[in-house]
Amino acid sequence: MNKIRTVIIDDEKNSRDNTRLMLSKYFSADVEIVGEAENGIKGKELIYEKRPDLVFLDVSMPEMNGFEMLQTIPDSDKNFYVIFLTAYSNYTVDAIRAGAIDYLVKPLMKEELIDAVNRARKFIEGEKAKNNVVNSGGTNSKLMIAHSKGFTLIDFNEIIMMEAAGNYTDFFLTNNRKIIASRTLKDYEDILDKKLFFRVSRSAIVNLNHIKEYNSSTETLYLSENLQIHISKGRWQEFNEAIRNSTINPNK
Repeated sequence: MNKIRTVIIDDEKNSRDNTRLMLSKYFSADVEIVGEAENGIKGKELIYEKRPDLVFLDVSMPEMNGFEMLQTIPDSDKNFYVIFLTAYSNYTVDAIRAGAIDYLVKPLMKEELIDAVNRARKFIEGEKAKNNVVNSGGTNSKLMIAHSKGFTLIDFNEIIMMEAAGNYTDFFLTNNRKIIASRTLKDYEDILDKKLFFRVSRSAIVNLNHIKEYNSSTETLYLSENLQIHISKGRWQEFNEAIRNSTINPNK
């Protein structure tokens, strides 16, 4: 794996220096620090310039704090992971809501930093799912699903449905298996073959090959493994066309 491209955004120079020194000491072979910034405004510019994999982000900064800076970046541009840094421990809930990998209280502790970077590395190793998707018509079609323990490779035909769970996605697979992936449902919608996978609502995508029945009175789809999911009214017409195009139907 290539080195993790990392930026440090912190208004305290001593804190930036300490973070840089600790990363150099414990992760010299894994982490490349490509830039530093002293506030949120410059930090945002640095992120767009350097396109890092990982951002160490201070919470409390003048003009624009870390949370505010993240809010100014569209989700489509958040192609990086965040580890928050702060002198206080009362921002934990906000950090979780912001989708951070970890939340470290300054001064940094060796063990906590190592755990956080190792966790980030696991996410980053599996994060390039787009590069691991083979055309679904191929005989070796697989999808890489990144999760908290690393990643799992699965065949497309093993996927019955996917359901959004905040910044994560629940994969429901054949043989009653379930994997919680560390990417959003939108990330997978963007890369999967739309002839095979269809988004039936804001929170769910189904594999058309695993649909067994549709009940119009309850607007419910019945899938393999006794799974079922509601289809939204706004998606019905497009869904009906997708089903007709993927099946032999005398009423076409």
